[in-house]
This record gives sequence, C-alpha cells and structure tokens, in this order.
Amino acid sequence: MSPVRLSGPPRRGLSPRRARSLRLLAVIAACAGFASACHLDRRPLLGALGDVTPRQYCPGDTLDARFDLLQGETCPGDVDCAAFFPTVTLSATPALFPTTPVRGFSGGLSFPASGDSVSVLFDIDRDSATIPTDRFDDSGSRIFVVRQPLNDQTVVARRMTDFDRELVHDGVCMGSSPAQAPAMLPDGPQFSPQMRLRSLCNINGVPIRVTLSGGAPGLMFTQDLPPGACLDTDGPGVPAGIDASTTVEAARIIPDAGARCSALGPNTPPAPLRTLARLGCG
Repeated sequence: MSPVRLSGPPRRGLSPRRARSLRLLAVIAACAGFASACHLDRRPLLGALGDVTPRQYCPGDTLDARFDLLQGETCPGDVDCAAFFPTVTLSATPALFPTTPVRGFSGGLSFPASGDSVSVLFDIDRDSATIPTDRFDDSGSRIFVVRQPLNDQTVVARRMTDFDRELVHDGVCMGSSPAQAPAMLPDGPQFSPQMRLRSLCNINGVPIRVTLSGGAPGLMFTQDLPPGACLDTDGPGVPAGIDASTTVEAARIIPDAGARCSALGPNTPPAPLRTLARLGCG
C-alpha cells in the first residue's frame, strides 16, 4: 500500500515539520478507526475553491458565497466525517457580512448586495482535504478522496452596468427551406436574475424581422428592423415583460440569393445574421 497522508490541523501558526507530524498522527488515528487500511484517491479540485453568484449583480440582489470540496462525493454514514472537515473562513471587503468560519466539506452564506463591488475571501485552513467515501478497493481498503492542493481564493462580484452582446444567427437549411437559427441571450448564475434586455439592434446590411420570446409563458413580440435600427423594449407598442425574453429569432425579409437548400442536398445555407443586444438591470 502506498504511503498515506491525510490533511490535518490548520497550517497557520505551525512549522512545516510540526504540520507534517500532526498530519501523520491524523493518518494513524484515522486508519486505526477502520477495520481496513486506507486507500487514497488523489483528485484535484475541479475549478476554484469558492464562488460568488451572481458575479454581476443588480441593486436588491442577494449574493451567495459558496464552496464545495465534495464535488459529487458523499460521506458515508458509518464514518465520523466531521473529524476530517476543514474550516473555510469567509470575509468580505467592504464588510457586507461578519467574518464567518464555516467548518465542513461544503457550505457558505448569503448576504445582500451593496455598492459597486465586493471581494469575498475564501481562506482555507489546510493545503489538502481528505474525504472518506463508502467505496472500497479490491483489497478491501476504504477509499479516501484527497483534494489537493487547496489555495485561498478571492472572488470579486460587481454591480452590473449596461453591456452589449453580439448574437449570431447561423444560416441553416430546414429541408428545402433556408432559415436562421435562433440565438439565446446570456443567462446563468453569473448574471443577476434581474438582468433585462434593453434594446436589440439590426447590425446587418439587410432588413430583418426579429422575434423575442422565452420570458413570460406565451409572451412573444415581432418587429421588422431596417439596417441599423433598434427595437427598444420600453418603446411604444412593445408589450410589458418582453424585456425578460431569453430567445432572439432573426429572419431575412429579403431571401439570401446565394442560399441553396433541398431535402437531398448538397446545401448552401444562407449567410449568418447578427443582432446586437444591450442588457442591464431591470
């Protein structure tokens, strides 16, 4: 069996030799608690130690600062997993919440967003963390997943300002009909749930017909745009709530003369279309 090293007590305030000795004692104590020996499965942490969502927030948002060392692993019920827990201390600049130690393989806290930006520090008390599992190798040794190396991390979240995103509507052939693929507006946990579409502009040299949908159920709006024109979501005749749309469709009013589509092929799809979406806080 390969040599076993488990993460032990906090590294701060300890000499490297003292820290190694305490880790060795932790190994002996841990393995003595099981009928079988220990088998280590060293797996690096996928991604960074912690995260703050949304990274781009709007006034009134609640931010979540979380870490997860388990990443799909589960502590078995027959092991005192708390004996292996690291401590991750969370603090913020500016101090939007009190400095908070969180002991566990995962956890975090929520706090109200404020100001233009906030930096959250995830300060972990060790260089590696060992997670007991309910799996055993062929020799009957319990498998421990070791996350290493672990490093402190600072994550910055910022108040969202209006930004532009170019959308590409690729040309496709739908049987014998040329068409343009829809494009999705940016979303996900990194963006505030209050983010809204402010305007959509035609940046092509040809007139197009745009359709917005995906916000409220059944809500859809279509408008023709000459080259360079924009659809303002708060403009006259635009239904309320269309700014929450997630899908943008663009279609040519004048067919692409170079497109060739047939059920049998070969096909030459129409050229892509592009639109420019401006997004910001609702």
